[in-house]
Amino acid sequence: MKNILYYKSKAKAWEEALPVGNGRLGAMVFGNLSGVERIALNEDSLWSGYPKDLNRKDAGKHLDKIRQAIFSGNHNEARRIANGERRGHWSEAYLPFGDLIIEYKKRLFKDGEYKRTLDISKGISTTRDSVITQTVFASHPAQLIVVNIKSAYPISYKVRLQSKLDSKCYTKEDSLVMEGRAPEICMPPYHNEGKVFDYGSGAMTFCGVVKVLGSAVFENDCISVNNGTDTTFLISLATSFVDYKSMPDADAVQRAYSYFDNVKPYEKLLDEHKADFSALFDRVDLDLGSDRSDVPTDKRLKDLKKGADDNNLIALLFQYGRYLTISCSRPGTQAMTLQGIFNPHIRAPWSSSYTVNINTEMNYWCTDICNLSECFEPFFELVKKMTENGKVTAKDYYNCSGSCAHHNSDIWGASYPAGDPTGKANSESYACWQSTLPWMLNQVFEHYRYTKDIALFDKMKPYFKAVLDFYNDFLVEHNGVNVTCPSLSPENTYIDNGEKASLTYMPTMDIGILQEFFANCREFGFDTPEIPDIPIGSDGRINEWCKEYRETEKEHRHVSHLYCIYPSSIQQGDEINKAAEKSLYTRGFGGTGWSLGWKVCLWARLKNPENALQLIKNQLTPIRPTKIPIYAAGGGSYPNLFDAHPPFQIDGNFGVTAGIAELFKNKTVPKEWNGYAKGIKLYGGEILNIEFAQGDVTDING
Repeated sequence: MKNILYYKSKAKAWEEALPVGNGRLGAMVFGNLSGVERIALNEDSLWSGYPKDLNRKDAGKHLDKIRQAIFSGNHNEARRIANGERRGHWSEAYLPFGDLIIEYKKRLFKDGEYKRTLDISKGISTTRDSVITQTVFASHPAQLIVVNIKSAYPISYKVRLQSKLDSKCYTKEDSLVMEGRAPEICMPPYHNEGKVFDYGSGAMTFCGVVKVLGSAVFENDCISVNNGTDTTFLISLATSFVDYKSMPDADAVQRAYSYFDNVKPYEKLLDEHKADFSALFDRVDLDLGSDRSDVPTDKRLKDLKKGADDNNLIALLFQYGRYLTISCSRPGTQAMTLQGIFNPHIRAPWSSSYTVNINTEMNYWCTDICNLSECFEPFFELVKKMTENGKVTAKDYYNCSGSCAHHNSDIWGASYPAGDPTGKANSESYACWQSTLPWMLNQVFEHYRYTKDIALFDKMKPYFKAVLDFYNDFLVEHNGVNVTCPSLSPENTYIDNGEKASLTYMPTMDIGILQEFFANCREFGFDTPEIPDIPIGSDGRINEWCKEYRETEKEHRHVSHLYCIYPSSIQQGDEINKAAEKSLYTRGFGGTGWSLGWKVCLWARLKNPENALQLIKNQLTPIRPTKIPIYAAGGGSYPNLFDAHPPFQIDGNFGVTAGIAELFKNKTVPKEWNGYAKGIKLYGGEILNIEFAQGDVTDING
């Protein structure tokens, strides 16, 4: 199976461009060799804002009132308090760095002379026609983006840097330099009250520097290559970010230049990059028994929808999830955002931040099982800072010791309820949910199960203790059992006495999360409180809420009440599993891209490979890119295989990859897959190698 994405034309939309990354730096390569080539740039620490305490200091005074409203079924009053006295603020935004622009001369070339590829086994984007070969990669060893341009005969072109953010570009000696600044305020695109964007004076600065290996002329604000045949550009990006607690006042210019301290020749940079990237990627080998690698990837998507036999397009999607993990998350980098490290928008969908009621967690579901455990570290680092900041949130909002956090965060470790700071919009269905940290810590413990890293076990312990302390204080007795209140089932609503509501007590997701969290806490020797069991309704499905409310949307994208099946590590009994199956059938086989990925994981965990396969194919539904993001219910894949919510969210790529790996782990493979999977990682670091045909699975050596 060839691990290559292939196209016969340039990218016209960002979702057609090809991504390369080294964990910290990202680039989207459009591949226009005749005219203006754009390589969109990102650096993972470029965010709006600076450390701020946006917790409402008097929110805790209203805890008893909102509980009374919820317990009594006064939904209007509960909503008013949540959006009013207990409201929070939007988190900060992940920002685009800018673009590297290459101004090629326009040329005509014949059909078949142009080819654009991404070798995901090596992390290399290549664009070529009859004259030019452009190679782009993001080197982790060098911490540089490298662009090499070779031509069959001498050509001339110009290279520039540009940014949507406030910036200036100039040349200095042998460097093209762009300096800029991030905004102090950058509200999400759906918030348009008051000041939504402002530079201020406290946010971070950034700097990009381009140097050349080869002959070039540095003009006022660009680099000119005259009659070149082999020229390499080294792009360094940096910001003034220090850490989540400190003002971002580092020297971005000095930092950007520092990455050139040990510059090496192009071939050496290429060899080091390939060795680094392939050492991670090559751990897993997969073939599902078809070969259409000579067909362009965008056409393969369309053909699969029409019924083409292309099982290895699914294999390519699986390996693409692993590729994006390597490209977006390495030790020492920031955790992956809603768009990984690839974002072209100033006010991006959902601010391209950390949505931690499913999406950030899903970003790391495939990391360990797909044999990339090193790439998990940034997730734990995000948990650490959220837990530290969450100590203030626990006190201010809940009058509790310990630590808690809500559904959205950012590079500064935001833990307060994320929502409309004016209180005018209804943030009820997502903001008032405190179960983020036990979920994230469960995932850290799951990472430990794969690695058996004793040092990690010791490092986790104080964070588990801080969150356990919160729940020991926060849980309140109601009808004779301990419950969370206020809470909700993320982003979903129900009907009670003809009234639509979200706020509740002890939704089933909280039970599933705390069931696993308390079990993990007991591994450290901590005593834990008693909580209710997973509830099964009169119709045989798992209840989503504390009561059998009427559902507003039976096929809602979130399947939060099934956390107890996946990603929970708790093995449920037959009764719960059968109820979960019935719940999944009701939820259906559609949904947003990431929702499809979660359902793949659920059916895989329930050992139903054929239902999982149906969802995998649905996730490969071709989605056309649009200039303005369209928020739609029907998910799929963009031409570059990015997950389409739509718009683009990277979490679905990792969700479907995790689900496919879960099928292999359980040795339950769809009958139409014929081939092998090697290198799947199990608990304790054991490696699984299997081959399969018509649903029969056998272990193999090597």
